[in-house]
Amino acid sequence: MQIETLKQAGAIYLEQIQEGFDQCDWVEFTLDAGEAVDKLSAEWEACGKENAWADFYYFTLPDEAKEKIRESLTEEENRYLKELEAEEDGIIFPLEERLLRLLAKLNETEMLFSTFYFTNPASTWWGNYRKNYVVFREKK
Repeated sequence: MQIETLKQAGAIYLEQIQEGFDQCDWVEFTLDAGEAVDKLSAEWEACGKENAWADFYYFTLPDEAKEKIRESLTEEENRYLKELEAEEDGIIFPLEERLLRLLAKLNETEMLFSTFYFTNPASTWWGNYRKNYVVFREKK
């Protein structure tokens, strides 16, 4: 999925995190991978399974960075990466359970940060350092 398509779906897309702090209501959570999966799954369930996406920059990284990430993953997770690579159309993917778990793990270990997008209602969860997630919502 391309960024314009994501925006047309009603997602809050931020070029830089500062835009979110300036333009949105926000809250910050510190979550390990399991807690992140639980909270993100609840948001996903509330908005409807078809209304959630995640950006995943792995395929744009230099080869040495990709290798470092692959070394941190299980064999099954690496197989999943190969599946995603075959489907790649940009950096934004429809959210699915395996992707959610993989991205929460990568955020927790600070190997790769990702952003989760939900619509209906719109929220954007920006993965960050030290197991942080900043959640942006439209200003009330």
